[in-house]
Amino acid sequence: MQRIPDGAESRALNKLLADVEPLGKALTVDTAELIGRTTHINQIGPRLEVDPTLMRKIENGILGFQRLKIKYRAQGKARAAWRKVEPLGLLFGRFGYLVANNTKTKMKPLTYRLDLIEAVEPLDEWFELPAKFKFKEWAASSYGIFHGDKLLNVKLRFSGEAARRAEKVKFHPSQLTSKGKGNTLIVELLCKGHWELIHELLHPDWLGNVVIEEPEELKQEYEAYLDQCAKALA
Repeated sequence: MQRIPDGAESRALNKLLADVEPLGKALTVDTAELIGRTTHINQIGPRLEVDPTLMRKIENGILGFQRLKIKYRAQGKARAAWRKVEPLGLLFGRFGYLVANNTKTKMKPLTYRLDLIEAVEPLDEWFELPAKFKFKEWAASSYGIFHGDKLLNVKLRFSGEAARRAEKVKFHPSQLTSKGKGNTLIVELLCKGHWELIHELLHPDWLGNVVIEEPEELKQEYEAYLDQCAKALA
């Protein structure tokens, strides 16, 4: 069997990937275009705007295990800076995020908002994932996008109409549900990302009909969040 010459593998792979429509690009660009062509579907809420050429480079890097240089403007910073990363995957919530291992963090993945990435340069460098790292398992360990806070055992109690609605909602892969007293619904979660969980509990569907039973730490964070929200009325 003829062997591909050294260096040709990467060129062949990049050529192949260049002809493939990246899913990330489809999610951020083509979906909006498709919705715009219909009369029975509309898109509401904040919209993510990402340069499709950047998305192609990012997703090719993910598929080809190719290191990238990204010019990224962190939130709160006036200027963007170049970072060398190993792209691992994409997460989509209110915004879209690139999950990548900064070459200095030694497999402690960080999240980069796609709309804050100003430029992408593919490098002639490749990386390997540790055998124990599974992107889907890593993503599922948190309630939302962020993984900075610690793992919490959460116990929620829904009542009234909210209990009936919550029965049909999958809040997290770790979720366990049971019936409580007075036709309430108990939902137990094991996850990180308490800030995003607080956002969910403030949704009008649950507001006034959900109680945080555990842990005490989440109750305190919830109260602190409400104090910050009150400043909007000053």
